[in-house]
Amino acid sequence: RSPQLSFSTPRRSRRSRSSRSPWNHSHNSHSLSLKRTVDFESSADNPNLKLLLHFDPISPLSSFDRFVSFSSDAFQDLLHSVHIDTQTRTFRFSCRKSTLQFLAGFLVCGFLVAFAFRVCFRLGLAFKARFSPKQKVIVRRDRSLGGKEVIVGTTRDHHHPRTNSSALDNPLSLSATPPNLANKTHYPRLHVRHELPKWWPQQLPQRNTASVFDSEYYQTKANRLIKAIIDNRLGGKDFSEEDIIQLRQICRASGVRVSIDTTNTRDSLYRAAVELVLNVCCRASINSTNVQIDGEDAREFLAGLAENIGLDNIRASRMVSAGVAARTRFCFLQAWAFEMQSKHTEAVSELSKICLIHGIFPPGKSSPEMEMVARGLEKILKVEQRELLMATVVGYCNCSEEIRTSAAEALGLVC
Repeated sequence: RSPQLSFSTPRRSRRSRSSRSPWNHSHNSHSLSLKRTVDFESSADNPNLKLLLHFDPISPLSSFDRFVSFSSDAFQDLLHSVHIDTQTRTFRFSCRKSTLQFLAGFLVCGFLVAFAFRVCFRLGLAFKARFSPKQKVIVRRDRSLGGKEVIVGTTRDHHHPRTNSSALDNPLSLSATPPNLANKTHYPRLHVRHELPKWWPQQLPQRNTASVFDSEYYQTKANRLIKAIIDNRLGGKDFSEEDIIQLRQICRASGVRVSIDTTNTRDSLYRAAVELVLNVCCRASINSTNVQIDGEDAREFLAGLAENIGLDNIRASRMVSAGVAARTRFCFLQAWAFEMQSKHTEAVSELSKICLIHGIFPPGKSSPEMEMVARGLEKILKVEQRELLMATVVGYCNCSEEIRTSAAEALGLVC
């Protein structure tokens, strides 16, 4: 029998950069390289060549064991890395190079894991948002911003009802309120009563349209006038008082009506007419109770103009009440400014305008407009200052008890 030939050679393979690290040089016992054993056997009886390959078993937890070993060595090294010498009063920090490399690798790996987790989380949210039902955006044009589109709310799918009822998706609509929330609360609903104020004329004096020579002529004249007013407005000019008075004069004499295309232009024209009437009222005498504009009572002038331009009476009365509230606030602030300048006569004159306006257009008891005026004045004037203005109204302005009550409500002095 011929002798057996047996030898063992290491497997040649390309070594990666990670295998060249100091950790692998200092821990050769934990190397993961495979080894093979080749045995050649031959005999006279059996001329065949027999090849036996023996591989060293590799544990699947060898990488984890190496990591635990490195971390344990680094931890032990860090425990003894700080040295304090009390005699020389020195502080020394020393550690092995492998410990610093392990800490650096651990921080880098931790950062990469956190970054990968964040990327996966963002991808999951994007994937979920892509396949989830999207909310429809409600867009409206804001004229105060030059016609730009603004988002006023969102609409949800009926198959995905809202779970959080802390706020509404659309603040301009209450229809998005969940039905279960409506069943939990049983508050009495406040029914808004759409009524005209007491000063609004119940019926305007009728004009005899049969005496008009040519109704079509006046209609054409009124249409030309309203077109000129709108063109001036688009050109950047304010509404003229003469144009407003002339428009009312034509419509009152002939009974014709004009049509304005946009609601915003129509409302702006009527607000300008309200300012015109309030300016005339402020220029009237103190004891005057009947202010006329072109031979017509101020209240009938506003009511008739609202009818001529196709404005609803309820909406027109609200505009007048808002104008009265704004003028009341302005006069109170102007009166206090005169008081600060020791101009008592001018202050009394401003307060007299309030009494005159409230006498012609009484706000009514507990009106919401005067309440808003009071809230605005409370932020500017102190209680003592508002009481001084009220004392001036009572002492120097000869007005009725109703006017004094409305002035007190505007100053926020009514309990």
